[in-house]
Amino acid sequence: MAGYGVMPSIRVQDVRGALEFYRKLGFELQRGSDADDNLSLRRGDASIMIEKAAEFYSPGYNEAIRARVGTPSANALYMEAEDLEELYSMVTQAGFKVVDPLADREWGQAEFTVEDPEGTWLTFWKVAGPS
Repeated sequence: MAGYGVMPSIRVQDVRGALEFYRKLGFELQRGSDADDNLSLRRGDASIMIEKAAEFYSPGYNEAIRARVGTPSANALYMEAEDLEELYSMVTQAGFKVVDPLADREWGQAEFTVEDPEGTWLTFWKVAGPS
């Protein structure tokens, strides 16, 4: 039996701006088009959804989504990145907001955290030390 996958849904006010940001991070469009308000993206084995608050779900859930869009969260999405150093270089050169700079952690991985244009934190990591 196959395992269950997790695909976080990142709710945004500006789908086009979010799509541009995530494409710069190396995500590719898997479902939907540049004109849609509900998209799925992939980078390596990591999958995410980007969606605009709309009328996709029940009225109560739609309203709850609208109430939360744009509010900060302490959560971060962790994604493994074999190209960690190159990705970090691109992030810093692009002027993206780095919440936590690239560093080796005591638990054996190197990682950094970047914030997307609407406040979602993305932590990219790989096993520290020689590959």
